[in-house]
Amino acid sequence: MSDTFNIPELTYKRTARRHLPHILSASSITTAKMAFALRSLLLLCGISGLLTGVWCETVEVPCCPTGWVRLRDRCFVYRDDADLNYLDAEAACNGLGGNLATVRDSVENALILQLVKDANAGSFDHTWFGLHDGFQESKFVRIDGVKSKFFFWGQDQPDNFSGNEDCAEIYPPGQWNDENCADEQHYLCSIDLW
Repeated sequence: MSDTFNIPELTYKRTARRHLPHILSASSITTAKMAFALRSLLLLCGISGLLTGVWCETVEVPCCPTGWVRLRDRCFVYRDDADLNYLDAEAACNGLGGNLATVRDSVENALILQLVKDANAGSFDHTWFGLHDGFQESKFVRIDGVKSKFFFWGQDQPDNFSGNEDCAEIYPPGQWNDENCADEQHYLCSIDLW
């Protein structure tokens, strides 16, 4: 039986069937579709940029300094290299690019308590953080001047013992206490990333 037919239409179809599988394999069809989709996407982005004036930019995600722990948009560090009074601890945090750590919610509180506990072999040590009532007694504000909406005071705290406790500390058993700002102790710093 001959592969050649006298009718030109049949000869053409027979030749096309014989050679197309080599030219249009499944992988080359998929590659062609992907290339078309990519070119279409780039064209669409270009047109969109022309119409809206918005162009794609590379966004750099800020990182915490070495040794700091990141939580959401902030970085925290526990400092036990020197025992400092409240104002000197704030100045030391300023030197690191931050402030005494402020606590905005229970998640941040859990983090700072864990930082203190981890650095002290599973126990809590007296540690300054950024909360005080130095402007008006019993009206605690964060070191950044914002009125705090979250508190984690220990039992019967704050008590302004002896009439001169204006600065907040973490104290055993891992709760907050008001303390004399002249006391020297460890401290927590925080940096806002944005």
